[in-house]
Amino acid sequence: MTRRSHGRPALPPKAKTEILEVLFANMEISGDEIAAILKKHHVSCDADVLQDRYRRQLGQRLMASLRDASGEREVLSNGRGRYVVLECCRDRQQLAAIRRRIQNQAHGLNASAGKVRSRIAVLDRLIARLRKAA
Repeated sequence: MTRRSHGRPALPPKAKTEILEVLFANMEISGDEIAAILKKHHVSCDADVLQDRYRRQLGQRLMASLRDASGEREVLSNGRGRYVVLECCRDRQQLAAIRRRIQNQAHGLNASAGKVRSRIAVLDRLIARLRKAA
């Protein structure tokens, strides 16, 4: 098992370097390639930890599936391992924390979508120039 720092498994520096080398050499890497590199560097986890993670993941899916008639989530995570039924929550601070977390996630996704949009625009311009030249 790899050692942990601040509650997260520590990634061996050599494994990180190898993953980044593959990523930057090919400008992409698959999840299977990452897993193979980590396996090669003997990165593993305790079976009980994996089982707990799996159980939490199933619980998260259940909570995410709880939706109202219009399809909106009824139960959200407060970001500290607790789930809150929004319609019954009377804790303003907890609701504000949930809103902040969602807004931060949305901001990050919007920023990433902007990068993708910009790259698509560059590729579209290149395709248009190639078609003109042909």
